[in-house]
Amino acid sequence: MKTETVTPTPKDRIRVLFAEDDDMIREVTTMALRREGYDVVAVNDGAEAIAALPILKPDIIISDVRMPICDGFAFLQYVRRDPRFSLTPFIIISARADTADQRMGMSLGAEDYVTKPFQPEDLLKTIAIRLERATTILRLQQEQQRFLCRVLPHELRTPLVGIMGYAELLTQIGGSGETLGASELLDFGENLLRSGKRLLKLTEDISLWAWLEGQSLALRDGKQADLVAQAVVPAQLEHACRLCESDHGRSGDLTFRTDPGRIRCLEDGFTQVVQNLVENAFKFSLPGKPVIVSGGVSGDYYLIEIIDRGRGMKPEQVTQISTMRQFDRERFEQQGLGMGLAIARAFAELSGGRLELAPNADGVGLAARLWIPFAKA
Repeated sequence: MKTETVTPTPKDRIRVLFAEDDDMIREVTTMALRREGYDVVAVNDGAEAIAALPILKPDIIISDVRMPICDGFAFLQYVRRDPRFSLTPFIIISARADTADQRMGMSLGAEDYVTKPFQPEDLLKTIAIRLERATTILRLQQEQQRFLCRVLPHELRTPLVGIMGYAELLTQIGGSGETLGASELLDFGENLLRSGKRLLKLTEDISLWAWLEGQSLALRDGKQADLVAQAVVPAQLEHACRLCESDHGRSGDLTFRTDPGRIRCLEDGFTQVVQNLVENAFKFSLPGKPVIVSGGVSGDYYLIEIIDRGRGMKPEQVTQISTMRQFDRERFEQQGLGMGLAIARAFAELSGGRLELAPNADGVGLAARLWIPFAKA
């Protein structure tokens, strides 16, 4: 499957659908947009805008709130329900000075809000910002699509081929009446277990990512995140981290020291998030290099810090973290879907905390700091 590369669209090809029932505002704004080079279709009601949608296929929509027959909110809801336009930038405009319209518009999926009366220059700036943001989102979606088409099949196929291969060997041996020695059974079992763990890890990460996406959508719809108070159990965290150490054949490289505590966060995922961060530390550092995990209360937060002495990350890479994106995969053969950091950041932010990534003081390796709100008694 091929995906076209995103390139900036010339303004004379950018289609703007503008719904406004005030004749003067509609005419003045339309002239300003066309002067700027946009292709504009202006209508005076939400119903006309809905009729124009499939014909125009706009790149951006601007709509007044108070309109006859079909108001801006109803129009916005219609747009967001249509898969063809669910990601089209939508700017609402209103003469109301309070924030009720703004809150309503944002909760229904609008990207921005402009209060009337407005200067055309201000609207033009808002349009430019939203178009740039939409281009960025589309680029990320296309990167993820390419990644899934190329990497996900490989990540699924590799452990499955191993499992099926050993299962076929066992079937053949059993059918022939032969037996396996203890060393052969151990070898078969270890390889099957390794492939099974890799497949299970992939499944768990995709499951957690999907659940976090659901929490993000609920938050956008005005609902509250499902936060609970739970204990930080050092023994449980250490067990998860030691599994990473063992899986990477890095015995002796892990230093673990955390204090007990209580955190307020999403109900599921905390241990898995920490394990993913430790997994990255081992994956991107060499055997013999230390991985240090520490945790304890810091102000209003419980801080988990994972320090490695690996290749680290460039500052621009830290700002470009997204789900299913791996940096320098072509240069460094690495397993996984690149979901660990994006999952950790989403979990932290939905819990009211944050994820920080920074080079160590001497510039070697990376320090990952997971800040989760401390649950006070």
